[in-house]
Amino acid sequence: MKPQSPRERKLVAIALLLGLIALVWLGVIQPLVDGFSARAEQRAELADRYAQNERLIGRIAQLRKVAEEQRRQRTAYALPAPDAGQAAELLKERLAAALDKAGGELRETAAIEARAGWARASASGVVSNGQLLDWLAGLTAQQPYLVLESVTIGADRALNSNRADLMDVKLEASIPFAPAHAR
Repeated sequence: MKPQSPRERKLVAIALLLGLIALVWLGVIQPLVDGFSARAEQRAELADRYAQNERLIGRIAQLRKVAEEQRRQRTAYALPAPDAGQAAELLKERLAAALDKAGGELRETAAIEARAGWARASASGVVSNGQLLDWLAGLTAQQPYLVLESVTIGADRALNSNRADLMDVKLEASIPFAPAHAR
């Protein structure tokens, strides 16, 4: 190996110096700067969360009033009943009473299995077209509101007589219920 010229030694020294500077930058300075910027972002997020929590704390009284109002209006949306069996009986009575008020003939009512927090029942009867409309209008206008899941209409008599006649109708309805003691 032959000795290096002064120019080559300078170039090797400059390359080693640049490598040392890059190593110091990548190993020490950049992680320190990245840590500072990450902590600054975290502080900004925490400050935003703190401000949001302060706003929520300031709204607690307003939210409590809204919750109380919703609790008072619960009867418009849920049937007050101690359990699902009682709620299903009340729903059956409501279906039968609405049919009776519309002037139809009740055949049967039955409770149907429902998901938790809901009561489900069916009613079948014989009605004319006008009575069916009155029955549906009476059911959907009362509070607490119910969900009509299905309406099955059998118009076999109209097929035989070629005119609008009495129909066999079966309704299935469900309604949420809330125990009277729940708060």
